[in-house]
Amino acid sequence: MEHLTALICLLMFFLFPGETPPGPPPPVKTGYVPVGRYSLYYEETGKGEPLILIHGGLLDRRMWDGQFELFSRWSRVVRYDNRNHGLSRGLPDSFSYHEDLNRIMEALGIQRARLVGLSLGGAIAIDFALAHPEKVSALVLVSSGLSGYEFRDSTLKVNQKKQADAAARKDMNAYVEYFQRSWTDGPHRTPEQVNRDVRQKVREMCKATLSKPEPDNTTIPLQPPAIGRLSSIHIPTLFVQGDLDMAGIQEISGLVLKGIPGSRKVVIKGAAHMVNMEKPEEFNEVVGEFLSK
Repeated sequence: MEHLTALICLLMFFLFPGETPPGPPPPVKTGYVPVGRYSLYYEETGKGEPLILIHGGLLDRRMWDGQFELFSRWSRVVRYDNRNHGLSRGLPDSFSYHEDLNRIMEALGIQRARLVGLSLGGAIAIDFALAHPEKVSALVLVSSGLSGYEFRDSTLKVNQKKQADAAARKDMNAYVEYFQRSWTDGPHRTPEQVNRDVRQKVREMCKATLSKPEPDNTTIPLQPPAIGRLSSIHIPTLFVQGDLDMAGIQEISGLVLKGIPGSRKVVIKGAAHMVNMEKPEEFNEVVGEFLSK
């Protein structure tokens, strides 16, 4: 019966992609997963095949508000806050982002999952697929980063310099603004051309992350990095990007398509890096269709 209900919800999702299936939303479970000296906050809802949403750098789980409840109508959906982000908390420690994900899956009894990650979250998903291929059934890489890749975009370099200057002045507002110029607006738009609500939500998440009192942890990167190992991934993979994102993301998508056998790409018009927040209906339809296959 549960499988039949999930199938009906999934069919309605594709027949009426702009509408939420009828009935009350499933309950949300929250908690913390201890990992060494740290505790990772997570939220979980829905039933069915597991689907894990991984947020981008300086953001938190709330960037998936447009997907979390909707996707839970046909999946068991988990979203969590990476270290030094959102509600996760603890003492300084050495860690790997992809092994934090592994610990979350073990704590929640998830043996295999579909991973959806944006930016840093996409890089984490790729690293995890290389480190634990048996635990991943599909990858959705959204404006994804890639471990071992170095961005060369001139606009990004300028904004990063301005971010560093703002950090030296302890000017959080300026720091967040130049982050937004790179990642929310993209190189082809002014702030005035971007949805105000999206910018405000990104601003709130960034400030929450930057206001966290704990010092930075020591990150242990995947070795060797993913950039030279993509051909080792044999998992259905979709790369989703906005047409207004920076050239570096477009280059990464090319590396993914060339490296991962059978991978494909969808470009959503009118969006930059935060494509799922700017164009949630188009994003949800594209991702839902891919995952249904």
